[in-house]
Formats: sequence, structure tokens, C-alpha cells
Amino acid sequence: MDLHKYSWSDAMFKLTQDNKTIVYDLTLPPRQENGHYVTSTNYTYGFTFNFEEEFEVTDYTGWMRVNWWHSIIWISLYVSFIFAGQKFMSERTKFELRGLLTVWNVTLAVFSTLGALRTVPEMVHLLYNYGLGFTVCFAGKP
Repeated sequence: MDLHKYSWSDAMFKLTQDNKTIVYDLTLPPRQENGHYVTSTNYTYGFTFNFEEEFEVTDYTGWMRVNWWHSIIWISLYVSFIFAGQKFMSERTKFELRGLLTVWNVTLAVFSTLGALRTVPEMVHLLYNYGLGFTVCFAGKP
């Protein structure tokens, strides 16, 4: 099997493999086919939540393009609070947070597992059908 060869222009992705070329229009919104949610890269979800079907990626990516500087402010505040908190707590007795941290870690582990169960199958689909270059560089472009 030949390596995946692809080209990208505007929002059209052309994949050529074994002398067969397929063109995908990645501007098309996800669609319903036979009761299943299908993405522009032809990945089919058996079950979707309403927020996934109603998510408008261009609204959020547009907002992030305009307001990127917000992240610098929040990161600066976060790092400042870490150092200020360490200085504040240096002369005080430590809090006993073992139980709270256990609950936090279990919740985070469950959330991460559910996220992996949702994203890994589509990632495998993209890697297998389109290759690493497309998966990393193009798959998330609105």
C-alpha cells in the first residue's frame, strides 16, 4: 500500500492512495445518516449529545482569534497565585486535604477516561484513513 498523499486548498482536502483520489469538503457541517452523526471526515458516531451536534466551531475559533490575549492574563494570574500561595503558606501549618484530593483525582481520572473513549476512536480513524500529516495539521481546521 502506498503512503497517503494529500493536498490542501482552501477547505478542500484531496487524498490520493493506490491511484484512487477522494476529495472532501471540510467546510460541510456534520450530518445525520441513518440516525448516526457523521463528521466531514466520514467518522460515524453511534451516539452524540445535543451540545456536540449544536456546537458551532467557527464561532468559538473566531472568538479565540480575537481574544487570544486573555490567556496571557489568566496564565500570569495563575502563576502569580502559585508563588504568592507558597509564600503565604511557608510559615503556616499545612491543610489536611487528602480526602478532598482523592475525590478530585478520582473525578479527574473518570473525566479523562471518558474523554479518551470519545476521542481515541476518531483519532485512530483519522490516522488510518488520512495519515499523520492530515491528522496533525488539517483535521481540526474549521
